Amino acid sequence: MRSIVIGGGHSAYFVITTLREIDPKGKIIIIEFTSEKIEMLKKTFPYAEAIQQSVDRVEEYIAENRSLIDVLVSATDSDALNLRYAKHSIKNEIPMVIAVLNNPLNEPIFIKENIRCLINPYKMITSKVKEIVNKFSVNTVYEFSRINGGIYALKIEDTRILRKVQSFILKKNLPFFTISVDGKVRASSIKNIEIGDVVYVVCVDKNIRDLLEKIVEGGK
Repeated sequence: MRSIVIGGGHSAYFVITTLREIDPKGKIIIIEFTSEKIEMLKKTFPYAEAIQQSVDRVEEYIAENRSLIDVLVSATDSDALNLRYAKHSIKNEIPMVIAVLNNPLNEPIFIKENIRCLINPYKMITSKVKEIVNKFSVNTVYEFSRINGGIYALKIEDTRILRKVQSFILKKNLPFFTISVDGKVRASSIKNIEIGDVVYVVCVDKNIRDLLEKIVEGGK
């Protein structure tokens, strides 16, 4: 696999190490804008090629090498640049284009521009805080990038929520497991779900958000 990572900051670091992990023999090219960071990147990632380009020359480089690129990840410290490079890469028919967000409030802008593979590292904060504090009705544990769906936690706060969740699982025939109040994990029938449990389900549905909202409303 031939990958290009644009950027040399914290986000790019995790992208590069992950690409190396999933394809140790793959070719990784890092594009950065400053000579200081280029030298640091060469020392940190000796298995990758670090190239210095000006901000405005990156698109030209992508266009010239588009037939050689399998994956392009735009992970600079600027969402404006990440959007710009991602759009240009899609226009040049790069097979897989990924953009990494710096500001989660910019996510709708990327979605509107049809950037389908978008990484928002801040989404995990909301999920983890809810899980640790244990105060939620519905918690998004993980959402898939290419399809509508993911892994969701539903807290059984009362009998109405219990019935709603049982009906939801039966109707969708969903795989699930529960964690009880005392922290025990159970994989059992829906009849054994109790008030106070947290139910984890895997659901793939184009209307998943509407379904989850109805479950929450049903518990009010």
